[in-house]
Amino acid sequence: MVNIKKLYLMAIVVLGLVILSGCNNKKTLLLLNWGEYLNEEVLIAFEKETGYTVVQDLADSNELFYSKIKSGTTAYDLVIPSDYMIHKMYEKDLLQEIDFTKLTNYDPVNNPFMEGVKGIQSEMFLNNERYAVPYFWGTFGIIYNKQKAGLEEAVLTHGWDAYFDKQFRPAGTRVAMYNVPRFAYSAAMFYNNLDPNVITEETIDIAYDTLLNAGFTEWGFDTLKKGIVANNLDMAFTYTGDFLDMLYTRLDAGDTLEDITFDIYIPQNTIAFMDALVIPKKARHVDAAHEFIDFLLRPEIAYLNASAIGYATPLQKSYDLIVSHLGDEDTWLNQWAYANQTYYPLPLETDVVKYKGTPLANIDQDWIDKITTMVNNVKSR
Repeated sequence: MVNIKKLYLMAIVVLGLVILSGCNNKKTLLLLNWGEYLNEEVLIAFEKETGYTVVQDLADSNELFYSKIKSGTTAYDLVIPSDYMIHKMYEKDLLQEIDFTKLTNYDPVNNPFMEGVKGIQSEMFLNNERYAVPYFWGTFGIIYNKQKAGLEEAVLTHGWDAYFDKQFRPAGTRVAMYNVPRFAYSAAMFYNNLDPNVITEETIDIAYDTLLNAGFTEWGFDTLKKGIVANNLDMAFTYTGDFLDMLYTRLDAGDTLEDITFDIYIPQNTIAFMDALVIPKKARHVDAAHEFIDFLLRPEIAYLNASAIGYATPLQKSYDLIVSHLGDEDTWLNQWAYANQTYYPLPLETDVVKYKGTPLANIDQDWIDKITTMVNNVKSR
């Protein structure tokens, strides 16, 4: 069993572009990935079984993924961008269709994708399924500090109102926002019951007033989840995976669920995201890319990958394997199963909508620039 410690110990092989440019061996797979986003045991198992050498390059934003693929300086064989960036790459004719006849483990009948994944796919561009195979997925939520008196009740009762409106939360609550303008704008739209993928001059003004009046004490990235855990912050809008990252870290250090002093509330209307495997048009090792995708579609491999990364598996069978550990004598397995079942629950038969969240759509750069300016104006006040 791979535990969360390996998230930090994972030795990802990162070679520079000079080395990458020299990788013309047909048994090589050039992968562009996020940092700490592939279980080393999975990588080793694939290389041992197939004889391929996987060479990873890393990027820390979807925008950097795009610029690397657009420039074509390195002919990556496989990339793992997020939903809206997959749309942009598709529109710019940078992707090739997946050949599903080569994916022996793709089985939407006996091993379907999770309902959350299918929900995200249903809201992406037409025929996105032909170009992208889900890798991990998830939602955003409001992580909160249970040590702040009255805050948990306020969050669970009022949701977005508690996050944005001071009258719905305890006095002195320290609230923070993820420092990505598109995320901040989207949160403001959810609070106002508006579509985060519709951007007009009027909605930008609404977002400005909403964000300004929220009284944020911090705009940050990883600092937010750490601030909540350290009792330096009380609420923040973050990836649910950020919360799970901190939860698993604490559990792995020996804490029990009863010791955990923070939790996350995931509204029905929030951001949902999906990172997926895509093959660029300029890929040179297309068969290798398909073999790796097929390898990752094995339930036991997706399970192994999720055990180290902490985000939600896209495959139903892998999820079933994880939650089968509920009540297991192994504390780690039991708590891992609990976390998946609690924060990525299966929909009830009576649920009209089978998933939470809205994926962000690809938006013209002019509107992204206007949102960025609006957020910068809020932060400077």
